[in-house]
Amino acid sequence: MIGDVIELQEKHLLTAESMYHIIEQKLPFASNNKLTIGICGESGSGKSITAFALQKVMEQNGVTAMVLQMDDYFKLPPKDNHENRKKSLDNVGTHEVQLNSILDNLKEFKAGKAFIEKPLINYQANSVSKETVKTEDIQVLIIEGTYILDIEGFDFSIFIDRNYKDTYENRMKRNRDEQSDFIEKVLSIEHQIIRNFKDKANLILDKNYQIIMP
Repeated sequence: MIGDVIELQEKHLLTAESMYHIIEQKLPFASNNKLTIGICGESGSGKSITAFALQKVMEQNGVTAMVLQMDDYFKLPPKDNHENRKKSLDNVGTHEVQLNSILDNLKEFKAGKAFIEKPLINYQANSVSKETVKTEDIQVLIIEGTYILDIEGFDFSIFIDRNYKDTYENRMKRNRDEQSDFIEKVLSIEHQIIRNFKDKANLILDKNYQIIMP
């Protein structure tokens, strides 16, 4: 997503290093293998930071990786989607996202396509466009998002077990959306959906960003 700022800290890289070694024991990293990792969690839980920290650690260990963000796959651009939610809270949920398009991109990557086309959201411009990314030399595709584990087919999955109350401070710092009772209602609905994905995870990070193996 254009306009999203990622600030990696040492603690994120240390956790990513530990995750890398756990993943390495379960998955065969090889140039001819196309592996996928899903990272799921609530708003402000640290999905993007975890994804980009893991990407950096992998590349330091000689494994080429790419991050895709579920935010790019929303059917409506951010401000329009927010207004749609205001019309009815029934508009909050997995149906807001082109999960089928994510699955298509995942399958294209696994099939060895040299390039994949994906949507691209510009937060500030409130627009959706398309971009083509080169995946030919990528060994690991990391996809992060609130509902990402609703998709089957990841080789490894990570769940960040921090709810919208735990992440309040992080969300204040990001300040991407207005902070209001309405937003808290939206996050409460998302919480009810996202918590069901926890059992799908191969690895869990607790609210203190510590690794738990299920």
